[in-house]
Amino acid sequence: MNFLKLKKLNKLDIFKNEKLLSLEKLKKQGFCNINYKLNSCTNSYLLRVFKDDSTVNISREYEYKIQKKAWEKSIAPKPLYLNKKKSFMITEFLEGIHKYKLKKIEVRSIIKNIKKLHKIKSSEKSYDIKNDFKNYKKLLQDKDSKKIIKESLKELKKIDKYKKRPVSTHHDLNPRNIIFYKNSVKFIDWEYAGVNDCFFDLATICVEFKLNKKMQNLALEYYFKKSKEKNKKAHKKSLNSYMKIYKNLCILWFKTLK
Repeated sequence: MNFLKLKKLNKLDIFKNEKLLSLEKLKKQGFCNINYKLNSCTNSYLLRVFKDDSTVNISREYEYKIQKKAWEKSIAPKPLYLNKKKSFMITEFLEGIHKYKLKKIEVRSIIKNIKKLHKIKSSEKSYDIKNDFKNYKKLLQDKDSKKIIKESLKELKKIDKYKKRPVSTHHDLNPRNIIFYKNSVKFIDWEYAGVNDCFFDLATICVEFKLNKKMQNLALEYYFKKSKEKNKKAHKKSLNSYMKIYKNLCILWFKTLK
């Protein structure tokens, strides 16, 4: 099976100057892709074979496009090939490490990259979080889910009071999607990328890395730099609401997988 895949892959133009030697299925896999490491004499590549995207509303074209823009800003691996059927993608392979606890300097590096990402221009429509909760309301009828959805909609109303900052967002910045590579930080797995309020990515980092209040405030300081005290209070409230919303989205999403 792997030999046949190698034979077909070797015919792609991106490999015309080298010969692929091995195809190795990676131990850690995502929910939407099957990931392989491709090796040649001189380079390593990541082959991402896509599962059915219809249930998760993913655009592979947009994923490729946004990752390319992120690579140009040095915050992502270089995407090299997306086949016509949109069934697989090939990117450069980065041999880095994943961290699950962050020091101040690492939080600063991640926030610096998030700011670069948020400056990427996009014509995509803004992600409708409220619509997601409405869909979960139809899918999940249990008492616990109804309570979570009600609480989340309440938090969204709180956010409406504050200034909206729609930007290009990654939407899935968990530790498995952040690589510490040499002296840099790279974001991988861009399938959920879209447009959302800047606080969504910031909240994701705070939740996924279990940042305490002090580190949360530092993250806000790194992102907004010098801001007025009035704005600082609004930023903290927005972050807090988005953290609750993100946690609830994760709970509901995992419930639908059962």
